[in-house]
Amino acid sequence: MTMLVQIKRWLSEQLTEIMEFQQRIWVVSICNSSATDTFLVNEDSFHEPMQWMLRKGYTEDMLQKINQLKRSQAVQLELNGIRHQILRVK
Repeated sequence: MTMLVQIKRWLSEQLTEIMEFQQRIWVVSICNSSATDTFLVNEDSFHEPMQWMLRKGYTEDMLQKINQLKRSQAVQLELNGIRHQILRVK
């Protein structure tokens, strides 16, 4: 019985994590010397957490900082000499 309870708890945690990441929305501004591009990244359209950031080449350290953000918190990172500002909206 204990093993069944552990499995149920693990499955519940996995589902909660999946549902949470798919509800996150980020505002990402990429600022270089000539222009600033701003994107709205809705994780609902991706299959795994921070898939957009992974595709852009963010490091594991950067991903950890982003993942720790609460709603309305922002972080500024530098990737390949270009400033990235990320705000968690939802």
